[in-house]
Amino acid sequence: MDSVRKQATFFWFIESYSYCWHQNGQPLINPEFTADKLEDTAWELWLYPRGYDDKFKDCISLYLRRSPADNGPEYLSVKFELSILAEDGSVFSSKEYDHLFQTTQWQGSGDFLKMNESLYHRNFPRDVLTVRCRMWRGEGEVRRVAPICFRTRIGVETVSFVHEVDNFSSLLPNQNHTIRIPSHLKKECFVFSVLYFTRDSCPAGEMRVEITTSDSDYILCRRRISLLGFWNRILHSEDDNRFDIEKKDIRKLPLSFTRQKILNKENKYFPGDKLYLPGDKLTMLFECSFSTGQKFDQIEDVEHNLPIAVPDENLNKNVCNALGNASAYPSVSEDMKKLYMDKCLADIDIKTKTKSFPAHKMVLCARSPVFNRMLAIDMKERNTDCIEVDDLGDDVVQQLLLFLYSDTVQNLEWAMATRLYYAADKYEVGRLKAVCSSLLVEHLNPGNAGEFLLLADTHSDGDLKGVVEDFILEHEEEVFGSEEWEMLLKMNPVLAGETMRLKYKRKKTK
Repeated sequence: MDSVRKQATFFWFIESYSYCWHQNGQPLINPEFTADKLEDTAWELWLYPRGYDDKFKDCISLYLRRSPADNGPEYLSVKFELSILAEDGSVFSSKEYDHLFQTTQWQGSGDFLKMNESLYHRNFPRDVLTVRCRMWRGEGEVRRVAPICFRTRIGVETVSFVHEVDNFSSLLPNQNHTIRIPSHLKKECFVFSVLYFTRDSCPAGEMRVEITTSDSDYILCRRRISLLGFWNRILHSEDDNRFDIEKKDIRKLPLSFTRQKILNKENKYFPGDKLYLPGDKLTMLFECSFSTGQKFDQIEDVEHNLPIAVPDENLNKNVCNALGNASAYPSVSEDMKKLYMDKCLADIDIKTKTKSFPAHKMVLCARSPVFNRMLAIDMKERNTDCIEVDDLGDDVVQQLLLFLYSDTVQNLEWAMATRLYYAADKYEVGRLKAVCSSLLVEHLNPGNAGEFLLLADTHSDGDLKGVVEDFILEHEEEVFGSEEWEMLLKMNPVLAGETMRLKYKRKKTK
C-alpha cells in the first residue's frame, strides 16, 4: 500500500442558489473535472435542489458521478467525502463514501440535506451554496492536493417599476389595466403587469395583479408590491416561493388590501382627499425577481502541487511583512470618504429645502435600492440629475451620505439617530437602520419607550418593536403611569392598547 495518500479537492460555489428553477427530479450539474491524482478520471457533481425523486422532495440530493468518457481505468475504487459548507467555512453537512466506480456510475445521498428556509438564511446569508468534494486513494500522510474551484451563477433578473392607474374609482370590476416593461437582460423579453379587482361583494373588491413574461423560461420567484400614497409606501404585499418544496405559482395571487380599503381611507391631514389615492390615481411600486432559467459556469482557479502538510515559515513571514506594508495605505472606506468630501466627478445633487449636496449616482445606486430604482427607471430624478428630499434636514442628509460612502457615522446621538433611522428606512439602507436601532435601544427608558414604540410600529420594524415591548412590560408601572404614555394613548390608542394587552396574552401562553 502506498504510504502517501493521493487526494484531490474540488469546490463548487453556486451563486444565487435560492433562485434555482429546478423542480423535483431536475439536477444542477457542475462542469466536468479531471483528477490527475486519480488515474486521470473525469467526474461530475449532480445536485438536485428539490430532491432526486418524490421520496426526497423535501431534501437536497447530492451525488458524485463518473463521467461517461474519460481516460482512466474501467473500474476505479475511491473513497470520497461530500460536504456542504456554511459561509464561515465550517462544515454544515458532510458524508463519506467508499465505492467502486465504473463509467457513468454515481454514488451519494438522496436525503443529503433537508430543505429548511431558516437554516438556509442563517448559514448562507449571501445566497451562495458551497459544495466540497474530497476524493482520495491510499492511506497515510497527504503531502499535496490539487484544489479546483468552480463557480456557477444562477441567472436572476430583478425588475422594478411603477404601475399607475388614473381614475381608479371609476375602474370597473374585472376590467384589466395592463402595462409592459422590457427586460434589461434579454432582447424581445417583456414583463406584463395586469391589475384588476373582483366585484365588490366578493370580498370587498379583492385586488389582484398578474405578473407574466413573454419568455416561458423566466420564473417569478419573489414579488413585493407597495402601495404609494401621499408620503412613503404604506401597504405592501410580498410573496416568495424560493424555498417551497413544490414551487408554487405566485404570478396571480391576490393582494393583502382590497379596493374598498383603498377607497375608504381618508387623509386626516387633508380632509376630502383619499390617503391612498391622491388625485384619484393609484400608484403601486413593483419589485419582481425572476429566475431566467440560465446558469453560467466557470473554472475559477486551479492550483497544482500546493503544499499543505509542512507550512513554509519563511513564506508566512513574507506574507506578514506584505500585510504590514499594505496597512500603510488608505483603505477603501477612507478613499470613498475622501471621494465624498472632495466631491470629485459628482454627477447628481441631493437637495433639501436649504442646501444642495453633490453625490455620485453609482454610489447611491450601489448602497440604496430606493436610489437605484429612482435612477434606473425613467423617473424625473434620472432625467434632472437631482433628488429632492424636502422631508430631511441638512444634518441628516450629511450623515446619510457619509454612511453611504464610508459605512460610518460621526458623533451619533439618540436625537439624530431617530431622524437618521427614518432616512435609513425610507431609502432602505438596512445596515444604517440597524446602527441607529442599536443606539436607540441603548437609550431606551420609561420616558421615551412610547416614542420608540410608535417609531418601530410606523416603520414596521418587528425586531425593534419586540425589544421595546419587552422593556415596557418589564417597567410597566413606570411606563404606563408616565405623561408620555398618556400622549401615546391619545395619538395611537390602538397601538397602546395592544401593548398593554400583551402582558395578559403572554401569561396565557406560559
